[in-house]
Amino acid sequence: MAQEYFDFTNDLIFRWVMEHEENCLAILRAILPELKITAVKRRENEHPVNYLAFDDERGVRFDAIIEDDRERFYDVEMQVANRPGLGKRVRYYQAQIDQETLKKGEDYDDLRESYVIFFCAFDPCGQDRRLYQFHYYEDTDRQLRLPTNSHVILINTLGTKGQITPALAAVLDVMNRRRDNANPLAVRLVKEIDGYNRDKKRRRALMNLKMRLKDERRLGLSEGRAEGRDEMALGLIHALQAQGMPQKQIVEALALARKISLAEAQRYYEQVAQADSGGEH
Repeated sequence: MAQEYFDFTNDLIFRWVMEHEENCLAILRAILPELKITAVKRRENEHPVNYLAFDDERGVRFDAIIEDDRERFYDVEMQVANRPGLGKRVRYYQAQIDQETLKKGEDYDDLRESYVIFFCAFDPCGQDRRLYQFHYYEDTDRQLRLPTNSHVILINTLGTKGQITPALAAVLDVMNRRRDNANPLAVRLVKEIDGYNRDKKRRRALMNLKMRLKDERRLGLSEGRAEGRDEMALGLIHALQAQGMPQKQIVEALALARKISLAEAQRYYEQVAQADSGGEH
């Protein structure tokens, strides 16, 4: 029986690919050739949006922020499931960039130009376009744009309309498991992803993530069946406690399941522990 192949849309595969600055640079240049980016560096989040530790790894930080040679910042995300609230998720990530990149002692005048970029394995706007870009406009005068210096780009892997660069088309082919694109970026990405699939340690991490997410779906919590975040947190925490999972791993699983920060997940855990011991919230 053939082994399962984990492709570019897998959370871990995507994060590993984006750990390499040469990949970040190539992908950003493919999306935004007009910016003429010549160099980038990855910045580690002080307060990562999502974090998941595996038994055979120190951990994987999600949502790395990328800075280019002109102090512009980028957050590049992979979105596989077409869940409600995409706009609010974009807003959250934009706030995350501002929080992480504003230096101590600076105020809003010092906010850098930023881009939140989502690769979507679905059409986020239903217009069959391959790339959607959003800014702040005045409602009655579309020629009037509020200069926030922030940009939102949604890339639709299923789209057929609109002009994009050959390099971005190559990235979309990789996402769609088309292996015949001879573009150098596509060839490099396919080779790297194949290597991750062959690496035993990486495969263990991939399978661990798959099984953990499967357990969450079985509990009916990762899809938000509970009527509120507090109720969901309570149910998930109690379920994982019943399985004997340590506190640290419960907090990490809650952060992943509900796409919240570790600090917020820790706060829910402490509230539940306090309530279970007879204290007040």
